[in-house]
Amino acid sequence: MNNIIMKIKMITVIQKKTGLLSAIMLMVLVSCTERIDIELDTTYTRFVVDGVITTDTMKHIVKLSKSVDYYTPTAVPAVSNAIVTVDDGFETILLEENDTMPGYYETPADYYGVPGRTYNLNIELQEPVNGQSSFSASSKLNAVAPIDSIKVVYKPEWEAWELQLYATDPTAVNYYLFDVYKNGEQITDTLNEVSISDDKYFNGNFTYGAAVYYFIKGNPDEEVISGDTITLRMAGITEEYYNFVVDVLNETFEFNNPLFSGPPANISTNISNGGMGFFTAYAVSYATTIYEE
Repeated sequence: MNNIIMKIKMITVIQKKTGLLSAIMLMVLVSCTERIDIELDTTYTRFVVDGVITTDTMKHIVKLSKSVDYYTPTAVPAVSNAIVTVDDGFETILLEENDTMPGYYETPADYYGVPGRTYNLNIELQEPVNGQSSFSASSKLNAVAPIDSIKVVYKPEWEAWELQLYATDPTAVNYYLFDVYKNGEQITDTLNEVSISDDKYFNGNFTYGAAVYYFIKGNPDEEVISGDTITLRMAGITEEYYNFVVDVLNETFEFNNPLFSGPPANISTNISNGGMGFFTAYAVSYATTIYEE
């Protein structure tokens, strides 16, 4: 199963058990003692979009902001007073900016996405960014199969709890994103904590306990005890959004290091006119279990 976060988490567990990587890095640090100061030039501001439409009935949010230099101590500036609309080919809705959270534009609370439709995002800025006032993006909302069940199993050899998925994968090529909740609290609340996968190894088949997430022992947020309620949200994402998440993980995950990692590259985007970030749409399905020792 091509699950990036699962593999990274297992690397973390192995590091805890062996300490081999730490020893190697210590030797490298001892050998390289010369300090090198690198002057970073100021970069030009980029317009950034972060938005999603799902099949859940809720307020969906599109966040608008502007980029800042890496070492800038100030908060990321929000973009306010924009005209933000979403069109699905049947109706066009206007998103309202939140009164207390600048740059957060919300759909009505009863809004939900419909599988099979393509969602088009259009943004008109009051003040241009790099000479551009209009930005757009689109994403098809793919259907997702229902989850049959999930199971949490402790793996003593890894010192971790494995979250296993039981579901039937459709015959078409599919891409998945998994969010995990423990006792109602979302554990995967940032993009570099989610789990993603394609269906290369189980396309068109029933997944008998495919591992989709690992709760690491010793992490207070992830410790699982008897009676805990675990919920999995499975999203059927597009290939473009899958590649975007892969790019983000490759560029931001703490396991990367300047000696052995690949060269940095621009993260993919579907925002027009030089914008950054991503607008996506996907269907979701849920399953819940109560863990017993």
